Amino acid sequence: MGGPYEKRDGFAVASPQLLRDSLARKLVPVADKLRDLQTRLGGRPYRVKVVRTTWSGLKRGVGVEQVVSELELLPTPLVVDLNGLGEEVSAVGVTEVGQVILQEVSGRYTEDHLTGVDAEGNPVGDSDSLYYEIESFRPDGQPAERRRFALASVPYYAATKFQWTITLDAQLAKRGRNGRP
Repeated sequence: MGGPYEKRDGFAVASPQLLRDSLARKLVPVADKLRDLQTRLGGRPYRVKVVRTTWSGLKRGVGVEQVVSELELLPTPLVVDLNGLGEEVSAVGVTEVGQVILQEVSGRYTEDHLTGVDAEGNPVGDSDSLYYEIESFRPDGQPAERRRFALASVPYYAATKFQWTITLDAQLAKRGRNGRP
């Protein structure tokens, strides 16, 4: 030991306390202000939300789906490329398939926020759904399409970039333009 953090062989040992008090954590608000400029300039004409729903049938997909919570990710993250989505024709119609990457997700969020763990530490249950929703705005001001995505992998935190990176898979079901499941 020596100082407020554990050291071994003269080097600091990573720990939650070290991260909490680090310069990288203190610069997250500065990075967020800079990212918000992209939205203010019109460079991010969309909203990104983490949506948690529950099903009345006590099992995912059974009964009526109701929205329990929506967490809008602010400042607006960078949607790397919706061109990665393709269309697949099936018996039920045309569906979007593929992956999308979110970058510049604020470091103020925790992995719990991004994976749907609630304030009491409960993960998404058997009767719940968790998905990401990207609503891209139309230039005419009319309601826009809300695309639904599921986590494709665990979110990755890059401390020196003050951001999370999240890979998402396109999902078949979407909420209506009015926000109803």
